[in-house]
Amino acid sequence: MVRDMDIPFWLFQNGNVPLTEQYGLFIERDLPPRRSLRTAWLLALFLGFTGADRFYLRRPATGTLKLLTLGGAGIWWLIDLFRVTKEYAADGASMPLVGTNSLRRRLRLASAVVVVTFVGMVICFTAAPVAGTVTATVTALKALLNPAPPPMKEWVTVAEASATKHPGPVVTVTGKLHVEYTFTGPAVVYLQPVKGPALTILSLVKGGAGAIGVTLPPGTYKLIVSTTGTLWHLTAEEYRVPG
Repeated sequence: MVRDMDIPFWLFQNGNVPLTEQYGLFIERDLPPRRSLRTAWLLALFLGFTGADRFYLRRPATGTLKLLTLGGAGIWWLIDLFRVTKEYAADGASMPLVGTNSLRRRLRLASAVVVVTFVGMVICFTAAPVAGTVTATVTALKALLNPAPPPMKEWVTVAEASATKHPGPVVTVTGKLHVEYTFTGPAVVYLQPVKGPALTILSLVKGGAGAIGVTLPPGTYKLIVSTTGTLWHLTAEEYRVPG
């Protein structure tokens, strides 16, 4: 059962302590060792059908899927040859791969040679002429060389309320919220889930301004603000992919 939690009063009075120390509730862990671009590409080339490159890049789930599908019938194998050479390529821990830009260009050229050779062999062995094969191959190569960049995370406002703006529903995907507030009088702020008791996220015995970090289960909540102040404002954000 979730129980109400009052935010300690002293958090909002110690103005000499930086905000990150007063309200920072997230702890960064030690960074894992970075993976080699050269090793990842060689594994993708020679053992790509077994998913060895995916396992090396700390992606066991997709590595297993790649193994079971034999490199996605060869298509996934070809795509990964280019994917690991992109500037933003990273492993499953979001750590960028170790390798110079010069190495990336050479490996990208080598990947193009492998793809052209592979496509030529398939056409020769199947002996099934397809209209527009050259155009389709060029288009596919362009898509492989310039894939769409991965979605970027950013701060997304999930709730905003004030004395003149009625609070709406709060929908959180990550369950980690950054709340900034300003109250001119005592205030208590709750988040009411669809099922279960309300969670107290802020309690002030007198007016003040600041920010806090809140961790709770992902889901939809109703924002409830109780205050005697005539002027107040509250905003909740979370760091995630928009949409």
